[in-house]
Amino acid sequence: MIQVTRQAIEEILGGLKENDYAAIEATGANLKDIAEAKSLADGTSDIVGQGESALAGPVKEVLTILGERTK
Repeated sequence: MIQVTRQAIEEILGGLKENDYAAIEATGANLKDIAEAKSLADGTSDIVGQGESALAGPVKEVLTILGERTK
């Protein structure tokens, strides 16, 4: 299993402010969750066609954090 480190997260998301990193780390998201949230935030992926399943907790939480970064 790949360890979730600041460096690994920043390879996916780019540079992070300390509070954004801490918030993402607190979600317990793994790197797959973070990558999925980034794809959704960037509009390169969507949840259409994935049935009625809701976003997993960590993905939803990271997506919310990413959305707050753009405000």
